[in-house]
Parts: sequence; C-alpha cells; structure tokens
Amino acid sequence: MISEIQDKQNIIRFSETDVEVALQSSRETILKGLYRGAVGFVIAPPDTGKSFFCMSIAYELAQPNSQLLGLIESDQPPLKTLIWPIEDTVPGILPRIKQHLAAFSIEIKIHLEKYVAFYGEEEAICCAGHLQNSTEETKAYLALQQLIEKARNYDLVVIDTLRDATGSADEVKDDYYIKTALEKLAKEADVALLVVHHPTKEVARGKEIINSVAGSGLSSTLSKSKLHIYLDRDLKNHPDSIRMRHIKANYLSADQQFTKPRLLHWSKEGILFQNEIGLQMLTQDLKEIGKLKPKTQKRKRSKISLEPIIIDTDKSLLSEESKKLAEQAEGPFGKGMADQLTEMMNKN
Repeated sequence: MISEIQDKQNIIRFSETDVEVALQSSRETILKGLYRGAVGFVIAPPDTGKSFFCMSIAYELAQPNSQLLGLIESDQPPLKTLIWPIEDTVPGILPRIKQHLAAFSIEIKIHLEKYVAFYGEEEAICCAGHLQNSTEETKAYLALQQLIEKARNYDLVVIDTLRDATGSADEVKDDYYIKTALEKLAKEADVALLVVHHPTKEVARGKEIINSVAGSGLSSTLSKSKLHIYLDRDLKNHPDSIRMRHIKANYLSADQQFTKPRLLHWSKEGILFQNEIGLQMLTQDLKEIGKLKPKTQKRKRSKISLEPIIIDTDKSLLSEESKKLAEQAEGPFGKGMADQLTEMMNKN
C-alpha cells in the first residue's frame, strides 16, 4: 500500500502552490527543448556534416553568449559536453579537432579544454534481443555502465552515431532494448543525451516528407524523444551550406521552433556556424569581443526653426510668363492664392 507521503509526491493538485513547486523542481534545460535526463536526436543523411554540427553544439554550450548555432539560451552558464564519435572513432576525428584548435584564440582553447571532451571507447552499449544473457550482452552491459560513470561529470553526452553504438541491435526488432539503454544512460548519468541517427532511405532520397518519424526504425524510441533536429543540404540553392530545422520540439513554443530551415555556414577551418559574430568570439582574443558588437549610431535630428524668415527673391531670373502668373489675383500660382492661404491659417 502506498503511504500518504509517497502518494503526495506522485500527485500534483490543480493549484497554484503545487504547480509552482513542480516548476521550481523541474529538470534543467541543457539545449532548447532538451532537458537533463532526456534523449534528443540529430537526424541527418550521410555526408551532411553532422559530426561537425555536434562539435559546434559543444562549443556553444561552453560559450553560451556566442550563440554559434542558436540552440541554447545565451544567459545560461557554460556546460560540459562529452562527444562519443564511435562511427569515425577518436583517431578518425583528430585531424578536424587539430584544425579547429588552430582556429581558436589562446583564451578560448584554455576555456574549451575545461568544457569539451571526447570518449574513445569502441564497445557497443546494446545488443540484439536474441543475444540477451550471452557474452555479448554482458559486454554491452559493462560498456554502458562504464559510459554512465564517465558521463556523470558532464551535462550533455553526444553519441555519434546510434547505429554503431548499439552493435548488433536491430533498429526495428530491438527498438525496446535501444530505448532502455539510452534512457538508462541519460537518467543514471544525469545528463541530456543527444543521439545522431540516419533517416530512412526514402526520406534521404527525397521520396518521403521529413517529419518526426523520419529516423530509420526506432518507432518507440523516437516517439518517446521530444526533440528532433534535422540536417540536410540544398545543393541547388545553397550548395556550400547546411540546413537545420526542428522536426519535433514538444517543449518549445512555436516562436522558438526552427520550422523553416536555418542556414549554417562553414568557416575556413571547418567550423559550422549560424552567427558570424559568435564565430569571431571563439576565434579572436577575448579582449577583442567588445569590439565585435555592432554599434548603433543615433541619427542627428535637424533643428527646424519656428521663427518666420524672409527670403529675398531675384525677379530678374523669372520669365515674363512667370511674372504674369505671380501677379494674378486667383489661381494656384499667384499672390492672390498666397494671400488666401495666409488668411485661412491666421483664422485657425
């Protein structure tokens, strides 16, 4: 029988007090729309720059006011990211890491060293359902526990990609086991988990509409997740850029969602960014940051004199026809109309 105390903990009454307490104890936001303890997805076709995208997320989390991608709140404190590049492996991404390091200022390098790290394990954290209670399942369990322990010191964990991290598990048949492993990692390590995944072949080929079920398989896992970011390329109109959009963002208001694709650009060092000033904040000395903000100049308003002034006219410049029009008593050109207007203004 559930005690009265336990019952109160599981019930939120329809009252301002209960709602306020629940809001204050709600989970911490790591990315816009992704809380600590929850799982989100980055879905992208091959050769879209998804690994570079994940690295830019880590840079933005470490330096929130840069708004490099615009995926986090600018006023939140710096947060730590652990990237697991299991598809390319750490040795495989070392060249791009080295290239990025060469772009950053000395101050930023020191700062990022505290907030960004890479996980080098290559053992899968899940296996096929028919292999449960086998040696492979034991290895997967130990690998998951090890990742949980390492992840406890971070705020966001990125798995790149899911297919490699789940080993022999099938995206359709073993959806339940994959979902269980991801949720266990997010909750027990107390981190937000962002998982890189491929879309279905039909979506990747442009034969199906991109939506919240664009990911390959994983119907239950994708349904439980509340944030999906989709990346692709528009080779016809923007061949040198990457497009980013939300295809599922349950915890974001309509004005916060990227329903229309946002263009991401490449720096010469291979860094993906949306905000050019944010990129400069990472690649220039911190003392120069203040100079990067656009200055707004106040327009000088011309002073209009209210005092009447007399302008001398040179009638020698007028033609004979103009002189006759100026002397006429009526009509829009002459002295007569000017006198009428003056009289009307004086009455008002």
